[in-house]
Parts: sequence; C-alpha cells; structure tokens
Amino acid sequence: MNFTETKQRRRYLFLGLFIVIALACIAACSAVEPGVTSSPTLSPAPTSAAGEKTAASVWLDKARGAAKGMNKYGFELQMNQKLTGTREANNAIVKIDMIGRAERNPLKLDQTINSEIDGETSKLRSIVVPDAYYMYLPEIEEWSKLSKDVSEENIKTLSDFQVNPEKALEDIQALGSSFQAVQTGDVITLRYEGVGPEAKVFLAGILESTMGLSGMETTIQESIDLTRLKVILTLDAHKHWPLSYRIESDMSIEFEPGQKSAVLQTLAGTYSKHNTSTAVTVPKDAQNAIDPDKMEEELDLGELEGGS
Repeated sequence: MNFTETKQRRRYLFLGLFIVIALACIAACSAVEPGVTSSPTLSPAPTSAAGEKTAASVWLDKARGAAKGMNKYGFELQMNQKLTGTREANNAIVKIDMIGRAERNPLKLDQTINSEIDGETSKLRSIVVPDAYYMYLPEIEEWSKLSKDVSEENIKTLSDFQVNPEKALEDIQALGSSFQAVQTGDVITLRYEGVGPEAKVFLAGILESTMGLSGMETTIQESIDLTRLKVILTLDAHKHWPLSYRIESDMSIEFEPGQKSAVLQTLAGTYSKHNTSTAVTVPKDAQNAIDPDKMEEELDLGELEGGS
C-alpha cells in the first residue's frame, strides 16, 4: 500500500459514520458503504453490591423515561480525533461539528455538518423526511435528492445521540455502578471513568459511529487497547431531560498488523428546546431536486421502448 492509498484509507477510517452521508454525496454516492452490525450486548442497569440501584442509575432511569418523551429537539454534536504513531498517519486530525434539530415518529432531521479532515474543510446540509433524503452542498449551490436505497443506508448511519437519545442513555447506563451523581442547582452531573470490560463494550458501540469499526476486520476491533474512558452526562434535575454529554477516550489500534496507532477521541454534544424546537420542513428548492429513482425508471422505460 503506497502513501496515497494509506492516506485515503485513513481518511475514510476517520470520517466515521457520522459524515459518511457527506462523502456519499460528494462522491456521487459511489464511495465506501459502511457495514451495519447489531449493537454490542450491554449489561443490566448498574446496582450496588447489595443489589440496590445506585443514585446515578435512578437518575439515568428517569432520564431514559424523559428522553422517550422528547418528540422534537435541537442538538449539537462535536467530534475530535487525533491519530499518531505511524509515518503515514502521524498527527492526523479530524474535527466534526454538527448542529440541527430532530423530530421523531416519524423521523425528520435537519442538520448542518462542518468537517475538517487533515486540514481540508467541507460543509453539508442534510434534511431527512419520511419519504425523502435531501442534501445541499454550498460548493455547488444546489440541492440533490438521494435514491431510496442510498437514503436507507445513510439513515442507518445516524447516531443514537442524534435520533434516539433514550438508546444512547441506555448504553451509557450499562457502564455500571462506577457512575457518580452530583446535583448542583437544577443540573444533575453524572461522571464515569474506567477501563474495565464495561468500558470496552461501551467504546465498541461508540466506535461503530465515529470510526465505522462495525464494518471493518475483526482483527482491527480486537487490537483496540483502551487506556482511558471518561464520560460526563448532565440532566435537568426537574424534567430529567438529557442536557449534555462528553465522552473522552484514549486508546491504541492496529490498522495494519504490528503497527500501533494512538487515538485520542472526544465526542460531545448538547440537547436544547426539548419539545419546542422549530418544525423540520423541506425548502422548495430541495423539493424540486431531481429524483434519481424516477430518473432511473424513465431510463429503463426508454430502453424498453427503444428495444421494442
């Protein structure tokens, strides 16, 4: 593998599933399609040695219940990754910044993604509604509509932190009884720090989203050596809604056998305007975008008529 190929592979590794939709559009939807596997098996809610739920777990139970009632909300999500340890990928830096709003039942999403990968920046807006997936690239100042198949694949890549906060909280809760809960005014802060088996299972789920590891070789996943995991979650003390989260991890991974790369990753985000955010709508320009499914049907019909 030459330097250019290695750099390109690293680029895809570190784009992660959060922004694979952007690559799909930029590359005319012909780039790498991530694999999809089931989420890791998680442990039951944390309990004390006596079998009683901890204070942190009680708060997380309440937060999961409140999150189920979040029918719409605003969100922000940031991801920072730094990789060192190999000549080709030394000091590789990825920064992702998302801001948007989501509705559920049915799913609607309007988000803008700003990314910086090895110094190259890009911006993308995407809108998801039940029957369509639209994207806008400022570089070409034009809306595009994805085919049904590509839309379904891209929706699968959305993080639980974006569209399913109660599932994200369930995964966090499985970290166990090491969580500590502190109330300051109207905010509950929960903290976890550890590297035990529960941390590795949790991290595996996070890396499915941030590095696309669910679709990679088992040997790469097995090579992960976690040296630090820190999770901080804040909740509304009265309505129990999730307010913010921050997940810091320090690990090494062998993307190539025998070549360890150190990876520092921070995933953080906030929720706002719980059940009061503005409704997701599709701009008229987007509605007028070419429908690739209809175009394909017309081409197929033209070929049939031409051959008759």
